[in-house]
Amino acid sequence: MRPVHAPGERTYTKAELDSLISVEDLTHLLGRLRGDRVSRSYANRIANQKGFPDPLIDRPQLRLWLRADVEAWLDRNRRGWREARPRPTG
Repeated sequence: MRPVHAPGERTYTKAELDSLISVEDLTHLLGRLRGDRVSRSYANRIANQKGFPDPLIDRPQLRLWLRADVEAWLDRNRRGWREARPRPTG
């Protein structure tokens, strides 16, 4: 796979980029226990807490985390999130 990178920055493989999640994705993961998603402001507050994984990419308008890091944090801090089912829509 051809690496993707910005000049002067770390090089990321396509596989790494495919495993990244955004704040929008985080709203859904955090809301699974409620069967819904949480607000972006709440997701950002969680992401800024001490102990939450550092983003792999951190720009003023974009923060991206490795999915595996976030899921490991959720396993430690939001027990049962994997078993929770999203609320049906419609």
